[in-house]
Amino acid sequence: MDGSAEGSAAAHWAAEEAVRRGLRLRLVHGWGLASPLEPVVDRASDEQRRAQRLLREAQETLLERHPRLNVSLEALADGPRTALLDVSHDSELLVLGSRGLSPLAGFLLGSVSGHIVGNTACPVVVVRSSGGTADGDPGGDAEVVVGLKHLDQPDEALLEFAFTAAAGRRVPLRVVHAGEEHDTAVGAAVARLRAAHPQVVVVETAVAGSASPVLLAAAADAALVVVGRGRSRVGPVVHGLLHHAHSPVAVVPHT
Repeated sequence: MDGSAEGSAAAHWAAEEAVRRGLRLRLVHGWGLASPLEPVVDRASDEQRRAQRLLREAQETLLERHPRLNVSLEALADGPRTALLDVSHDSELLVLGSRGLSPLAGFLLGSVSGHIVGNTACPVVVVRSSGGTADGDPGGDAEVVVGLKHLDQPDEALLEFAFTAAAGRRVPLRVVHAGEEHDTAVGAAVARLRAAHPQVVVVETAVAGSASPVLLAAAADAALVVVGRGRSRVGPVVHGLLHHAHSPVAVVPHT
């Protein structure tokens, strides 16, 4: 949380997800030094009070919509990069706005954001404040879309996240592979997870072409698009989706 409209959109999206999963929501503000180019905060007590006030106001807004939501507030003097990476180690999911007005300014292009998305211990979802509903989620009957790179050794953590997201929203899951294989090969790659989630309607799609444009086209009206990433690295597919996808983007670390 940084007081921006984008941070608010991320908080509302995270609140909806916490309700779906029956989890506690942690609102975090890292107010300390964000980069070597920023001056050290001299008035730490004032900054701490401002951070706590920002978080309390966000909490009150969220509880108006979700009265039973369990919300905790954390104002951390570590700066956004360190604070968010630290909390990712004991969280199921980290949710960020796509842009901010202070330390996370220019989120999609900034070094802070790229480092966070590439190094979180848990999956991270990036939410835009424009498009869809007020909380950045198109809602309705929109699909969850997951990009599957390797069909011979499919990423189980990636697929489990995508199936869980589709099941929680009660919407179909579209599994997309960019390559020359047929749809049946995609179906075989997800057979085990499909059997474990019989309530999820699965659509398998194999499309010839480069992964980024294929996934962007598939995710045009998605409730959520899910992709994987390597260790400490945001590859071109993730990079392209973060810059151009209108839906929230979930980035799941490879196991």
